[in-house]
Amino acid sequence: MKQVIISIICIALLVIGGVAEIKYLNKSASYLSSDIEYVKNAIINNNYELAKEQLNNTKNNWNEQKKIWHIFINNEEIEEIDVSIIELEEYINNQMKEESIVEVSKLISLIKYSANMQRLSIETVI
Repeated sequence: MKQVIISIICIALLVIGGVAEIKYLNKSASYLSSDIEYVKNAIINNNYELAKEQLNNTKNNWNEQKKIWHIFINNEEIEEIDVSIIELEEYINNQMKEESIVEVSKLISLIKYSANMQRLSIETVI
């Protein structure tokens, strides 16, 4: 009987941990995406100084989040996000509006995709 109770407790802890992981990743992805939207708005308004400032804030937030994301997310996906941020920074520094906007969209997509891949579904299992 003890083994059954211990097994049930372990399964419950795994399920609760999985749900907490997914909620955390979705919440942090949402915050990062909204930060990047601010960068996009600054770029659209041709305010590259504000875009640089906002991107630096986003990079700082990402560097904090990345420490925890490394536990849950594949390192290759994290590296893709890092590369995308670097490319966006270069586009902003060179005031390349169209490329910056495209890179912002790519970055938001990468962040949301990485967070969503942790959900249990047929697509993520296969």
